[in-house]
Amino acid sequence: MTSFTQVFGGGTLDPAQPSYKSYTSTSNITTVWPIEASTSQNVVAAINDISFGTATGLTFTLPPANQVSVGYNMLFNNVGTSAFTVLANGGGTVLTATAGAAWSAYVTDNSTASGAYRVYQAGAGTSSATAAALAGLGIKAITTTLNQEYPTVSYSTTPQTMTTAQRAALVIWTGGAGIINFSAPATLTTGWFVNIVNQGTGAIVLTPPSGKIDGVATKTLQVTDSCTVITDGTNFYSVGFGQDPLLAFTYTAISLTGVVSPYYLATTPANLTYTAIKFTGTLTADMDVVVPNTVQQFWTDNSTVGTSTYVFGFRTATQVSPGVAITNDAVSSRREILYCNGTSVVDSFTNGLSSPVAVSAGGTSAITASSAQKNLNVPSTLDAFSYVQMFS
Repeated sequence: MTSFTQVFGGGTLDPAQPSYKSYTSTSNITTVWPIEASTSQNVVAAINDISFGTATGLTFTLPPANQVSVGYNMLFNNVGTSAFTVLANGGGTVLTATAGAAWSAYVTDNSTASGAYRVYQAGAGTSSATAAALAGLGIKAITTTLNQEYPTVSYSTTPQTMTTAQRAALVIWTGGAGIINFSAPATLTTGWFVNIVNQGTGAIVLTPPSGKIDGVATKTLQVTDSCTVITDGTNFYSVGFGQDPLLAFTYTAISLTGVVSPYYLATTPANLTYTAIKFTGTLTADMDVVVPNTVQQFWTDNSTVGTSTYVFGFRTATQVSPGVAITNDAVSSRREILYCNGTSVVDSFTNGLSSPVAVSAGGTSAITASSAQKNLNVPSTLDAFSYVQMFS
């Protein structure tokens, strides 16, 4: 039975919104709005009984939302035995109707073809949530399920500030040297995180507005470095800090002025990530720098003042003090390449020449010219002599 007849065209038209349509199909259904559409087309009625039989993963696609007014309402009743998904015109999920479930949807935004819809389950003994309605930052709705995602964003100008909008994002730095700031940890809230990778041409400095990151004020990401930054609501922490092995050599300086021995390098965890460490400041007593019992190398620079008077040692907690002593002459610094074998700190140099170098080793056994002449049996003055050339 039809409701309206188009006299001049001879075709039967649906009313502005048909009250009821019944669909049975084994393939996806694409629809149009009932705006001068014939009854032979797949139009969206006020009530739509839909059955895809036993076929799974099928969809019911709505027409462009910008062709109707906001408030356009429709009901989808799954009278089949398998679930189906109602899609917006752009392909986004509007709702998923399981077998026997009835869902109502109405247009809330018709500014684009995809539009926006508000949905609720009608007359259900047991309600189920719509994945698209639950998706938030870092979460993507794929048909009936929620899936994790890292939305990607690139920056090249400095400074940049990470806010709540960057939660779960993959931030790709493509500029030169720069600064990445963060909103207050309390604003970001506990558990907020962002992934940062430096694909630019200069180092970027991660700078919290308060608290610390990995126990220090800032963290530097060199070119190709990457990490995930997480906050506990007070401080920031990096997880999975990755470095290119070609650019992994790192350096820091540590002042020991006012520090009581022993100084544990792990007190500031970030110190353990540096290969070369320069120690500065004034010593007023013997000083032991204690490192963890883990295999690692340390390029040390003892530039402290007072080391000619006090012993500066490098050792593990289980190693007898001072471990490896690194003294200086109070004028120039002393540098050593050390390594920890998991138990003790060891000087990487296994042999060397004493000073002065002995004659047997090719030296003079002396530090002055006169002593060298004596040790090598070289007279201090040569006997004078003369000669006469005879001519014939």
